[in-house]
Amino acid sequence: MKKSQALIIVAFVVIAIIAVGIFELNKSINRSETVFLEKYGLKSLTVQEIVQKLDSTTSDPAGLKASITSSHLVLMDNSAEVRLALPKDKFYLSFAPYISQTHPCAIHSLASCQGELVNQQIYAVITDSKGKEIVTSNLTTMENGFVGVWLPRNIDGTLTVSYNGLVAQAPIQTHSGSDTCLTTPLRLN
Repeated sequence: MKKSQALIIVAFVVIAIIAVGIFELNKSINRSETVFLEKYGLKSLTVQEIVQKLDSTTSDPAGLKASITSSHLVLMDNSAEVRLALPKDKFYLSFAPYISQTHPCAIHSLASCQGELVNQQIYAVITDSKGKEIVTSNLTTMENGFVGVWLPRNIDGTLTVSYNGLVAQAPIQTHSGSDTCLTTPLRLN
């Protein structure tokens, strides 16, 4: 056997070993992710359904912490962290209009961020930079005082909120790295 043929065979063996290792590592990660999601009753849900379930409550289930960035839903407890990718074409924005009290927020913490207006009907209009209306709807704030909406990615726009004759307006962005929590600019006047 020629030296070059031997090198080719060794290279194929090394590549095969690396591929098997990567496959086994991915299998292990997927197994641990599945176990984690099962632990909190989230296994059969889509990322969007998990976000809705966790954002609409005011308490973290059994020590689960959850936050949402522009690209991932991050779930963690004392022993593990799972990062679930958001849909490539969707961005989640959670916002809490207020009259007298709020907190600064950039990355929305599902279930632990608390807004002032709980279970209240608001009217929201979200337009993109060209004036196209993306959301025009009566919405009800959740138990945590927030409203969460899925928006198209990579837009610049404006959110206008009306509540009992009061109005607030703020710019929004849905790019990679954009804030997923909007509070302080939404003081109703």
